Amino acid sequence: MQNRRLDDLFFRYCEKKITDEEREELMAMLLSDDNREQINGLIDQFIRSDGTKHTLSDETADDILSSIFSATGMRDTRREPGASDGEQIIERESVSTERELGANRPMWLFRLAAASVVLFLVYGGYRWFNSRKPAPQVAVMHSVYGDDAPAGGNRASLTLADGRTYDLNTITERNLLVQPGTTIDKSKGEVIYGKNGVNDGAVAYNVLRTPLGGQYKIVLPDGSKAWLNAGSSLKYPTAFKGDRRDVEMTGEVYFEIEPDKARPFLVRVADKNRNGKDMEITVLGTHFNISSYGDEPTMQTTLLEGSVRVKKDEVTKVLTPGQQARVVTGEAVHDIAVNTVDTESVVAWKEGRFEFNGNIREIMRQISRWYDLDVKYEGNVERKSFAGTISRKNNVSEVLKMLEMTGGIQFRIDDRKITVKNTD
Repeated sequence: MQNRRLDDLFFRYCEKKITDEEREELMAMLLSDDNREQINGLIDQFIRSDGTKHTLSDETADDILSSIFSATGMRDTRREPGASDGEQIIERESVSTERELGANRPMWLFRLAAASVVLFLVYGGYRWFNSRKPAPQVAVMHSVYGDDAPAGGNRASLTLADGRTYDLNTITERNLLVQPGTTIDKSKGEVIYGKNGVNDGAVAYNVLRTPLGGQYKIVLPDGSKAWLNAGSSLKYPTAFKGDRRDVEMTGEVYFEIEPDKARPFLVRVADKNRNGKDMEITVLGTHFNISSYGDEPTMQTTLLEGSVRVKKDEVTKVLTPGQQARVVTGEAVHDIAVNTVDTESVVAWKEGRFEFNGNIREIMRQISRWYDLDVKYEGNVERKSFAGTISRKNNVSEVLKMLEMTGGIQFRIDDRKITVKNTD
């Protein structure tokens, strides 16, 4: 039997006319298996009547439905086996707000109340409801923010030892005749150095650079692999000689190092905010991620497998899997903070996802780099924090829509600049 109360609460929420008590009542209804069929019908009805025409692209639909309940530490028992992961965006409420609402109420209710249920219902539910149909609906996404920008992609430049620089989107094999053993796979966004490459004579260095809005993969002469995020660079020899394998980087790079006990692998990371010693990461064979953007307050080294030694100034720390070392930039280092982190979240960019978990300014720096857009702010946004997952394959307007659905914030895009406005 149709639950008219659920109908009323659902549309009141979508129209942002719901009270705090009604929102909690709606959340409880969403947890009930008895309401699943009705909720799916409401989702479909809302999608078809959405005046903004915000329907899903096929790319977005394939990425959707990571349960909103994961933000609460609960398991969504309603989920079908084999259901695909997807987007969730949650605006985090402060502890003080939770206390004001009442200490006797379950914490997960407050977190659900703070969550972007519209996003879950409209996007996650839409995919959930339509995945059972034989032919998925072709849909379009229209920007309501003015200009739009496509996602970044496989773009990079390669500078050879003689100073010549090539765009890897247009480079030809003829360009690389001077450097045997180097190949470019444009379809995969990958540059590969053969183990039997240039070994004679003096050590020659190449530099791979990704622009804002670009990413690229490289297979180094020893078989080690590195993935460069947007706005990054990696300087390396065309052949490793001697008793060490040294490279230098800026920006963000994920490494998978080939083991070689006789020759440690050393990564130098420049502290752009301070004249002084570089940060050094020494490994034998391991998987790790380094983030060192000049506009970020810290340099971070996150270990996924193996063991690494992080050194900055005279301080050294050894990491074990799951740990992250943070070094504050622009200051003399007296200690290196080491914490356990969610490593999958840290390297989500490599897998084609944004993993947001922080202040809106931190999030917008990621968006700015990937879409090559400037950002400015109107009003105080310092307390705006979000957590969630979104595909990096979407246009920027889709990402902004998902953030905006949490409430309290609006976006506008003009002349390749995103304006972030606090609406509270």
